[in-house]
Amino acid sequence: MIANETCAGRAVVDEVVYRAGSGAEVLVVAPALSTSRLGHWLSSDADAAREVAEDRLAASVAALQGAGLDARGEVGDANPIQALDDSFRVFHPDEIIISTHPPTRSNWLERKVVQEARSTYAVPVTHVVVDLEYEASTAESDPRPERLRKPETVSLYHAAPYERAVEIRTRGFANEALPGGRSGVLFTADPAGGAEDSEPVVFVVDVPVSAVSAYALDGQGGRYALPADLVNRHHPREAAADWSE
Repeated sequence: MIANETCAGRAVVDEVVYRAGSGAEVLVVAPALSTSRLGHWLSSDADAAREVAEDRLAASVAALQGAGLDARGEVGDANPIQALDDSFRVFHPDEIIISTHPPTRSNWLERKVVQEARSTYAVPVTHVVVDLEYEASTAESDPRPERLRKPETVSLYHAAPYERAVEIRTRGFANEALPGGRSGVLFTADPAGGAEDSEPVVFVVDVPVSAVSAYALDGQGGRYALPADLVNRHHPREAAADWSE
């Protein structure tokens, strides 16, 4: 993930967590931006730019680590494309996220940083727009073919009685207390959803493989305590349900 002033914005942290999944390794790159073209060549200005970048990195890395990711940071070249290229050659990421200010305030968008990254790297490049004043943001997904950016997923199932299924369909899943002191929603690898009810409604969700192992219930093969937020964000659907009266 590469960003400057927006690197610790709530929206970009949420997008990284959503796309990376649990346990992913994230490298945050903050270009050391000089205040002027001349300043790029002055050691005093360069030192100040690096200190500012390091402060932003610390905030961003702390936010990502607080969200459960294995995150670290590095200060990059003042040119964001050069900073991205230097890091890409060492880190070899599966995806790139570029965070910017809104178009009217973004120098990176004016210099076509996102377009250049997409034309250079054969991995998904997601552009996140962060409005630091209001944190009203949008994420523009990579427009390139789905095969380039679709992560490997595993299908998991949850069985619910009819009345509970209606509530889930209306409001989404909610965390529940589970055996062993865990909290979440019980899903299984069994297409029947682990149902005990004779005629349950079975929900299925396709979750990135990288996110699943962290939620496995110890000693209960094929059973997972998935966070409700994770399930809802991956668009659960009915595997086979009859909603007629």
